[in-house]
Amino acid sequence: MKDNVKITFVDQPCVELIGDDDGSDYRVIFYDNANNVELIYESTIKRGYWTKVNKKHYVEWKIVILKDGEEYYEEYFDCRKKDVLINTASVALGDNISWIPYCEEFRKKHDCNLTVFTKFGSLFKETYPNISFTDDYDIFKKDFYCSYEFHLGINYEVYTKGIKKLNKFYESNIPIKFIDNLTFFNRDYHTEHPMRIPMQKIASNILGLEYTEIRPNIVCDVIDRPIREKYICISEFASANIGMKVWNNKIGWQTIVNSLNNMGYTVVSISKEKSDLKNVVKRNGNYDLNDRVWYLKHCEFFIGLASGLSWLSWAVGKKTVMIGGFSEDWCEFVEDNIRVKNYDACSGCFNSVEHADKLCCYHASLCPENKNFECSRKISPKMVLNKIIENNLI
Repeated sequence: MKDNVKITFVDQPCVELIGDDDGSDYRVIFYDNANNVELIYESTIKRGYWTKVNKKHYVEWKIVILKDGEEYYEEYFDCRKKDVLINTASVALGDNISWIPYCEEFRKKHDCNLTVFTKFGSLFKETYPNISFTDDYDIFKKDFYCSYEFHLGINYEVYTKGIKKLNKFYESNIPIKFIDNLTFFNRDYHTEHPMRIPMQKIASNILGLEYTEIRPNIVCDVIDRPIREKYICISEFASANIGMKVWNNKIGWQTIVNSLNNMGYTVVSISKEKSDLKNVVKRNGNYDLNDRVWYLKHCEFFIGLASGLSWLSWAVGKKTVMIGGFSEDWCEFVEDNIRVKNYDACSGCFNSVEHADKLCCYHASLCPENKNFECSRKISPKMVLNKIIENNLI
């Protein structure tokens, strides 16, 4: 590299020309070298200035610098054997579990020294030993060759203002349930609208990988069972208990518990939230996630919603009964996902062109179709039991 040229791929590609103005014009050209050397952006600057591209997802960059029209410098992106940082950004359990496998695929493809920033590193350290996991914010002070952030694309400044605006409407008893003109689709991060593709594809797109569903791998080393008899794990809760994600059948969960009890199964509630269900073993509260891994590892199967614990169940290797209809069947994982959905009812608003962006900033009571959460309300306990029986889970 020339002494007066500084190029970094941290967050986004940036070219800085060091030194005092020498009177020359420097034309900086950014190409996508993997896509028929497509021109992405170009800018003319002088020494003492910088220029960058607002693309935060992976691109196989080729950067060409011309000085007064003559070729001056050229650099190709190559993170092989270099230090790379991936920030999962989201604090949601399901997001982190779904995206981590693609960090490993990126590491293998590029043979890089990978660090992943996540608050859930303890779940992955054993099964992904070649990745360094951390939740220490000091990691962002370290020099990396390049970095990427798993992001749903929301402009959080706009989102925060939207939340405040929404709360003011509710304080004033004005019937508004979402803020218009917000979108998840930030092209700086995404090549496709993140709510119109499978959750895992968000990560593969950001990292420039071919998409295929990859089951995360989380292991439990505790051989002893937490409960001797056969038991089934459940969780009634998801994402702050918002209306569209929960099972809006008032007798649903207790009916399922009673039926499973009558068949000789113990039912264990493993949600962090307190359960008011009767005749269940309550493993609720602030237990370490590895405790929930232990219970899931030895259970017969898991019954839950489109939530982090369903992703955890899948990663532990269990068949997962997922109750709900707000998302499309392709949104969450497909393998070993026993979906319970009423296909004769309204469904799929979470991934619809019409409604998906309403969820950028909305009240928990929002039903986008204004049908009082018909998608889950019209799922009966019998439908759940029939799915369980049809799939030979009991």
